[in-house]
This record gives sequence, structure tokens and C-alpha cells, in this order.
Amino acid sequence: MANARLDAATKTDWLLVALLGLPLGVALAKLPVLPTSAVARRFFSLADLPVHFHSMAENVLMVPLGALVVVIFRLTFGLRVLGLFRPILIAMAFQVIGVPIATAFLPLALVAVVVLRPLLKTDHNYARLAVLLSLASALLFVPLLAGQWWDLAWLREIAFFPVIALCLTCESFAKVLDRDGVREASWRTITTLAAAVIIVALTSLPGVLPFFLRFPEMLLVQAGGILLINKHLNLRLFEGENPLVVPPAPSMDTAARQAAAVERRGGGG
Repeated sequence: MANARLDAATKTDWLLVALLGLPLGVALAKLPVLPTSAVARRFFSLADLPVHFHSMAENVLMVPLGALVVVIFRLTFGLRVLGLFRPILIAMAFQVIGVPIATAFLPLALVAVVVLRPLLKTDHNYARLAVLLSLASALLFVPLLAGQWWDLAWLREIAFFPVIALCLTCESFAKVLDRDGVREASWRTITTLAAAVIIVALTSLPGVLPFFLRFPEMLLVQAGGILLINKHLNLRLFEGENPLVVPPAPSMDTAARQAAAVERRGGGG
């Protein structure tokens, strides 16, 4: 067993070296002072990518950047979210319809699905998820209809919220609610939204997209960074913390014992 763990650790170390070393080597080969710069820029650069492909490249970039943010949240800070993919999916929704509108709509959808979820008693998980998917789609039609009635463009834009992201987020919220209660489910929703906002902010920073278009190999460095976090920054600084949970008040016996202990310390001093 120990040898197997050692072999796995060694393989991980070699993978880490490859994920960091190879991309950095390619990036260095692009330096103008080196004779390899022209060849490296020709085959390993997207700096000349047509502008109409930039939005697609930004969507692709959001996934590895989002994975890095979620790993930092979970492993370094110990903040639990509604799953690895949910912050990334919500970040995509934020990018499509904007943070304020998506943040206002999502709690309404969560409440609606949670209210209806106890009624979804099916023989197979596929059937339940399919019904949830249909309900999420129907929820997106509500602001579309309201926007049509009152001729409000911002209401109609809510329909662009990715339906799969909405369905999976609602499902994760409902599961945590059933298992751990409303406070834990609400806290994980808050941390998920916070991670999604950070993902959108990082992706939208000036110069980020041009940098990765010029050095697309740096996406592999992000993967290496995740391995480094797992190995050296797995600190879980706030593991188990939830500001929405009120600690239970001490019982009468406990309060009396604490008061007696204070008196004894005071008398001895």
C-alpha cells in the first residue's frame, strides 16, 4: 500500500513538472531574442485570432480559470460551494445576462424549485432530473412572458440564463437543503455566487484574454497550479465556518459551571 502511494505521488510530481516546465519552455521560445521565436509564435500563438472568435475564446478560458478559483475556495480557504461546476456555470450566466439580473433571478428560481421538489416522487433519478429541467425551462419563460406584456427588455434577457446551469444549481441547492438545512444551503449558495463573480472579474480583466491568446500554453500552467495548491496550499483555513449558523446558547448547568470557574479564578488571583 505504501509503495502504491509513493508511486502515485511520484507520477503526480512528474505530471506537475511537465505541466509547468513544458509550457514555460514554449513561452520562452517565443522571446524575440531567440532564433525559435518566429516558429514558436507561428505554431503556438493565437494573437492573430479574428476578433469575432474572441468571445468564444473567453468562454473557453473561463473554464480553467473557474476551476482554479473553485479549488482555491475549497482547498485553501475551506469554503464549500454547490459543487465544482456550479460556480463556473453561474459565471457563464453572469457573463451572458449580467451579474445584477442573474443574482436577482437565481434566488427566486431556487425557492420555486425547492417548493416543488417534494412533489417530485419518481421511480428513477433521470425522471426527477428531467422534470426539474422542464421546470427550470418554464421558470425562464415567466420573465420572457412578463417582458413581453410590459415591453421590458431586461426581463426578456433573463431567458438567456443557461437552463442547464439553472437546473443543476437548483438541484444541488435542494440536496444540501435536505441534508444540512437551510442555513448551510444558503451559505453555499452565497459562496458559489462569490466564486462566480470572481471568475467573471478575472476573465474580464484587461489584458487577460490577449495574454492567453498570445500564450495559450499557459492553460497547462493553470492545471499545474491546481496540483500545487492540492499539494502545498491545502490549508482549509475556514473549514466548517458558516456565519449564518448561530451557535447554540449554553445550558443553565453549563452557564453555572462557567460562572463558578470564573469565581474560583478570581478568588485565587
